[in-house]
Amino acid sequence: MKMYWLCLPFFLLSGVSLADTQIGTWNMTINGTVLPSSCDIDSSSQTQSINLGTFSANTFSSTGDVSPDVPLDIKLTGCGDSIVGATLTFSGHADSGNSNLLALSDTTGTGMLASGVGVEIKDSDGTTIPLNTASKQYPLSAGDNTLNFLLHYKATTIPVTAGYATAVMYFDVDYQ
Repeated sequence: MKMYWLCLPFFLLSGVSLADTQIGTWNMTINGTVLPSSCDIDSSSQTQSINLGTFSANTFSSTGDVSPDVPLDIKLTGCGDSIVGATLTFSGHADSGNSNLLALSDTTGTGMLASGVGVEIKDSDGTTIPLNTASKQYPLSAGDNTLNFLLHYKATTIPVTAGYATAVMYFDVDYQ
């Protein structure tokens, strides 16, 4: 019992030594924005495999020659009333001969990659959308919308060499 009473003052005083000491007051400003609901990207548009076709290397006899256009459609669903438009940024590795074009990538792992061509992206008006650059704003209405784009191979250097002509591209949608 005596031991208990001897230790009690130490326990009572130990709390005083751990008390917080206020050394100043600072103001903190917290900022943020609550955005209106955006659109959902339809699952059929999230992951697409688009076949641009099979062509002879001789199809591309001059720099700038292109293959026929192939459509790329991006479906947006459930767009809110306050969304008036969207810009898209298509991203990926740029072609070394033309940085506006998507470079081919060896997705097969065989090393048998074509060279001298890249993939050009155009909107439905035929305007080129440079890779890794935001497009112009496309108008959207409430509900469902489909944005139409075109893809094709474009010769960047001559001669074009035969091989697999695959590429990997991503897209981001920014709503206004």
